[in-house]
Amino acid sequence: EALAAEWMLEFACSCLCRHFAEQSGAEFWRWRDVAQALINGVSQIPPHQKKTVYLCQLLIRIAQGKNLGLQFENDQKISPLESALSFWTLLEREEIKLEKLHEEIRRLIQIQIVAVHMENRYFKEAAEVLERLFTDSESDKPLRVKLATVIKTKDPYVPLLQSFSYSLLISKIKSYIELFMKENETNFLIQVCRKY
Repeated sequence: EALAAEWMLEFACSCLCRHFAEQSGAEFWRWRDVAQALINGVSQIPPHQKKTVYLCQLLIRIAQGKNLGLQFENDQKISPLESALSFWTLLEREEIKLEKLHEEIRRLIQIQIVAVHMENRYFKEAAEVLERLFTDSESDKPLRVKLATVIKTKDPYVPLLQSFSYSLLISKIKSYIELFMKENETNFLIQVCRKY
């Protein structure tokens, strides 16, 4: 059962990736439910499946990133994109070779966390989020300062937020998915299906 569940989770993740990349909403949500049920059924994530689980959780949250009313964490203040950032951090720890792409995606998620709050006119919350995002004052100090300035303008359409848009984030995530799919071409269920 455990082995079959692993195969099914790999398959669900590859379907989730494909439908995220194709932006086919209904299919994405169907596979989200399948992946979530499989993930919830695992008492402990086997080390070789951590990336698969983290990627599923990341995609589910990115797809809902603009929906501030949705909660993935127990803390009501944590937006879907903040939750996505925590899974992105876990994914980064599992890989070494994609440093440039990792950094680009991390920066885009951070900027979009602030941008989504501003688009919804939640300026006070945007400032609070900024504090949570950059607890270490030296980490990414230039970005922190720029975002603090943007929040003070109370203008969600400033060039910084336009240059690092949500659609750019989605396209970078799609680039990451492509690499993930190439790396996981040996997906057992897909191999079996191709034989028939």
